Amino acid sequence: MTFNAVPFMEPSQEFSEAGSTEIWEYNNPNHDAHPMHVHLVNFQVLNRQPMDAAAYQADYEKWLDGGRKPDDRPVLANYLTGPPIPPDPDEARSDKDTFKSYPETVTRIIIQEFSPPTDTIASIPGSGTEFPATYVHHCHILEHEDDDLMRPWTIVRHGDRGVGDHNAGHGH
Repeated sequence: MTFNAVPFMEPSQEFSEAGSTEIWEYNNPNHDAHPMHVHLVNFQVLNRQPMDAAAYQADYEKWLDGGRKPDDRPVLANYLTGPPIPPDPDEARSDKDTFKSYPETVTRIIIQEFSPPTDTIASIPGSGTEFPATYVHHCHILEHEDDDLMRPWTIVRHGDRGVGDHNAGHGH
């Protein structure tokens, strides 16, 4: 279990600019739900959408085996099987740091204004965040964390966008 078939210890491939707003898609092609947690930020669940997980996973694995050529990456929209579903009642219009990633579903979250604490925290000298600031997102099931279902992501200064794959998570 990994994000984008990349082990946890590999360098961050996801870069967000300080102050920006982003929508992240978490694709869960498995038969299990996962409580996903994003460190540092609060977000809102936008929606969920069912997907043909088996077809997507098969094509994604072919893409991996074929060398991860950007032009050949499967397009998620081609695998969606129904309309977007609103957030669960306990998620609607409320800030979260964890959400349920349902089986065979893509979950979209919106993170507004990535703003790490750069000032001194609790009067501790040097405690504020320095850029680039790297955090993690992961499954809260301990066995899944142990199996690399977690990845670093990095906030960079405005205008200093990093290089890499900016898609939040293929799933696992």
